Amino acid sequence: MGQVGKTRKDPVAVIAVVDASVALKWQFEDEEVTEPATALLRDFVEGRVELVSPTLFAYEIINAVNVAINRNRIGEEAGYRAIVYLTSLGIELRGFENLIGPTFYMARQYGLSPYDCAYMALAEEEKCDLLTGDRELSNTMRNRIPWVKWIGNYSSP
Repeated sequence: MGQVGKTRKDPVAVIAVVDASVALKWQFEDEEVTEPATALLRDFVEGRVELVSPTLFAYEIINAVNVAINRNRIGEEAGYRAIVYLTSLGIELRGFENLIGPTFYMARQYGLSPYDCAYMALAEEEKCDLLTGDRELSNTMRNRIPWVKWIGNYSSP
């Protein structure tokens, strides 16, 4: 994959929508393709990539960490630290008001969850890539929406 997303005012930085499945790879070592996800995080921290997400992102992070704790994948204290870390990175969270219609219609059109479609709707609105750690979503959309990209194929801009 070449350059991610679209160029912003800064000619070096590009924008991309990131979903919770990518961010969770930054905290859970047993996830697949953590190296490309970590490269994205490094690019974000170093200002080469601007990451945005719908406000749903924070709720999905909390839910996934809660599930991980309930499954004894991590301890409660580590889970809380993961939530604080992931929600304080500075990923710009965008309101959902303008995404309601597009999210609904994408969910109907593609037979996907409104959760996945909220990220897709934001990427469509921003005219940039959606980076997902959900291989199934990426495979489902591969030939339908080319800007839905699996994080495993990420390379730095």
